[in-house]
Amino acid sequence: MLTRASAHGDPSISGRACCEKPRDSGELKRLLPVDTGSSERWTAALHHDQRGGVGSTSLDAAAAPTRTGPEDHSGSRRFSLNVLSSFGFISLNAGLMVWYVPFLLSNLGLAAYGMLSLVNSLVLYLAIVTDSLNGSVFRYLGIDLSQGNVASANRTFNSALILAVYGCCVLLVPIGATIYLLPLMFQVPPDLVAATRFLLAAIGVAAMAALVGGVFGVSSLIRHRFDLRNIVRSLVALCRIGVVALLFAVESPSLVHVGIGLIVAATVGLAGEVLLWRKLTPELSINPRLIERARFRPLIGLGGWSAINVIGLLFIMQVDVVIVNKLLGPEATGRYASVLLFPVLIYTMGEAVLPVLSPAIMAHYATGARQALQDLARRSVRLLAVALALPIGLLCGMGAPLLALWLGPAFADLETILILLVAPLTINLATRPLSYVLTAYNEVKIQGLVTLVLGAANVVLAIALVRAGWGLVGVPAAAALVWTVRNVLFVSSRSAVLLGLRWYAFIGHLAIGLLAMAGVAALGRILRALWWPTDWPSLAFFAAVISLAYGAFAYFILMTKADRALVSSAFARRSAS
Repeated sequence: MLTRASAHGDPSISGRACCEKPRDSGELKRLLPVDTGSSERWTAALHHDQRGGVGSTSLDAAAAPTRTGPEDHSGSRRFSLNVLSSFGFISLNAGLMVWYVPFLLSNLGLAAYGMLSLVNSLVLYLAIVTDSLNGSVFRYLGIDLSQGNVASANRTFNSALILAVYGCCVLLVPIGATIYLLPLMFQVPPDLVAATRFLLAAIGVAAMAALVGGVFGVSSLIRHRFDLRNIVRSLVALCRIGVVALLFAVESPSLVHVGIGLIVAATVGLAGEVLLWRKLTPELSINPRLIERARFRPLIGLGGWSAINVIGLLFIMQVDVVIVNKLLGPEATGRYASVLLFPVLIYTMGEAVLPVLSPAIMAHYATGARQALQDLARRSVRLLAVALALPIGLLCGMGAPLLALWLGPAFADLETILILLVAPLTINLATRPLSYVLTAYNEVKIQGLVTLVLGAANVVLAIALVRAGWGLVGVPAAAALVWTVRNVLFVSSRSAVLLGLRWYAFIGHLAIGLLAMAGVAALGRILRALWWPTDWPSLAFFAAVISLAYGAFAYFILMTKADRALVSSAFARRSAS
């Protein structure tokens, strides 16, 4: 799943969240026991997988841990280090962005910040290429290295690397055309055209660096060295923001400075990925003679349905800024973009736990443990919904005072926009584990088609609502409706049927989270009606009181005895490690 990246979100154009595993968009495929000695059999294995013919051996391969050599330190110490480093990066990035957004708004103004958000949304469509290729490389390179076939691993790596270079050349066409046609395609203030074009070019450079760097970056994923990977990502975030802050201090603030920061950060990121590649996989080398054209088609084809799903997701989650700019202008774009950080932070929190769930789901499916898979799916949905209800409820209940303190009183009226952006995430992020169920049952194709159709419906509905007089509210309202329909009516119901449950099996768990979120929001509104928080300490006090009350209620009332035992054992293992 994509989040808002780069310019006002994650520091990499296609960065993965937390302990990054391939996601439900089609990147997580069953690992077939491929004989990589010949490209013909390597290609044939892909065709077998795409036809859905998966035997028990392939499923066992998915569940089995990957042998990744001396750098793969298994056990609780490595797991804890990876988790801690991931949460450390998330905290750092969140803290930086909480400061960075008002910093940009105050220095650039609403119109320029709107251009920044618009350009970022446009370039995110390049992530279709990046994510599809990186997911394929992760799969096939992981197979080669797990089997100890260094020769085949080098052929896979070099073939993927040249594909990435070809991909960069292809991306130059849409990037160049968009730069040239930018004033004709969108509403750009005349005095910002040149700077916005440079910013678009800079983000395009960062996207291409991410495409090439992603091939090198697969090494840290395969070796499970998320600690080192997160160090690089942290340096990228610090460079991206630090360079802009420095340039703003010595010169008159401009979007050009933001573009320079992105280019510097992309260079640091690419260099870091290459250094990790050399350290973690010294058996791999760059050698043009090892490029095999026979491997191009499998590497590209594996991400085909993934790309369709990503396109649909972009039409639901990333088209909003474009619609606002086209229909309501640059000033409205800036106001709308100013609150987009909050859904990004909530999404990142939800994504942080998914890498723990996905291997377990695949392992239960591989061993035919349907009852265990049913229990895990239901418990995951319920616990995620209950956990997400607190931060989302706090944002819905305390949105106006939060926006007034963070961005200024003039932004407090954006509370309705904030609620529409974050409230549906209680349901939609709680269904994320079920996407792995669809992947396990080889439902990636139908998932991609459904997402694409609903993405198109979101665009039509958003435009209709804006023109019907809803204004800025119409855009997030359309996305909230369509996104919820996808996850409740398709993802949850289809997963339930595949698991042998009634189609509405997960609806009750989602409803619990939604009601809990509404309760937290209502409590926040009651407290702020009694005493409006006028500073950060009072707002933090309100949040702490609500959190303590909800924590006790959720633990003793909303969670089952088995849920409480699971949470307690998780903390016990974490403390022991």
